[in-house]
Amino acid sequence: MSDTRTLLIIDDCAEDRRIYRRYLLKDPSQSYQILEADSAQDGLAMCQEILCDVILLDFCLPDMSGLEILDQLKQERFETPTPVIMLTGQGDEGIAVQAMKKGVQDYLVKQHLKPDVLQLAVRNVISHSNLQSVLSKTKERQRFMSQQAELLAQTQAALMKEQKLNAFKSQIITTVSCEYRMPLASILTAASTLKQHSDRLDESLQQKFLQIIEQKARYMAKLVDDLLVFNQLELKKAEFKPQPLDLCHFFSDLIEEQRENLSDRHQLIYKIRGNHKGFWGDGGLLRQIFINLISNAIKFSPNKSSIEFHLIGDDSQVIFYIKDKGIGIPIKEQENLFQAFSRASNVDTIPGTGLGLAIAKVCVELHGGDITLESQVSKGTKVTVTLPKRAGELSYCKVSV
Repeated sequence: MSDTRTLLIIDDCAEDRRIYRRYLLKDPSQSYQILEADSAQDGLAMCQEILCDVILLDFCLPDMSGLEILDQLKQERFETPTPVIMLTGQGDEGIAVQAMKKGVQDYLVKQHLKPDVLQLAVRNVISHSNLQSVLSKTKERQRFMSQQAELLAQTQAALMKEQKLNAFKSQIITTVSCEYRMPLASILTAASTLKQHSDRLDESLQQKFLQIIEQKARYMAKLVDDLLVFNQLELKKAEFKPQPLDLCHFFSDLIEEQRENLSDRHQLIYKIRGNHKGFWGDGGLLRQIFINLISNAIKFSPNKSSIEFHLIGDDSQVIFYIKDKGIGIPIKEQENLFQAFSRASNVDTIPGTGLGLAIAKVCVELHGGDITLESQVSKGTKVTVTLPKRAGELSYCKVSV
């Protein structure tokens, strides 16, 4: 049995508090000292007096909302904030996003709560908190060792490499945690509704819930693919394997794949001109470029709008661009969007990892090409890729990212 952890439940419903207590005390992997508060005021007062490992916070309290309590905790807590798990009576993606932005470690819906779900959530939060503490101590140790650079040069280099790897892993963990939670909640809700009420739902509603499950599953699969590709580009040497490609047919097939997935939500326009013969390129990398650029155009464009793909060729190079009529990107933020995990400030709650343009840029550079972006807020975005043609068969080359 591990050390006893102190946990504070802030919830005005005595029955809910009793359920949480019962669930947690049954956890075979962790023991708890459980404190309770039935109001925000009492809960905040206890936080000042007692150092807790985790707070279970009800979103709706009679004297203050859960989001307001989070603001108070930020103002009144000490150097190390207490991890918070928020519980709510009904799933709301908007509220969940706000809570995550304010630092909530997890977001659970009461109706779907089971003993193992709550136990695992609390254990994960404790583990994450412990990891953050270890990382903080590691950073302090690294600062001390950097002062001994002349004597410990090799050790310092190893620590810097480890720090970069830890930061990258931490960013991936954060991204997956945030970006998986919402679509997964939608899938679970839709599946649960179909399971429990399918006999009372007409065909159109059943199809709607199935469509939600399919769309969210596709998004989660795309997220995994992006992370795997970026991990390969970031931590290894990416290989460029050129071969002769018929770009007209290559991009035509990709456009048709997108049309099958889009239904009638957007109109995809494909235009070709010029000479595209004699192009050598890596089909896998080209597919990554296209899929990430077209996915961004679709994601940030209103339904029923058109998205254009233009392919232009001449004797020495090919140019293609994707143009949409979406939300656009603020001018000051455009130069940073090709960096990993970078997203524009106006995306609001539209999901995404900020990896698409970073992946596309590396794939373009492996071809010896260039990628540029033009955009105006509320008027749309145009991303242009310029790739040189390669005469004859090229030898494999590697680029260290």
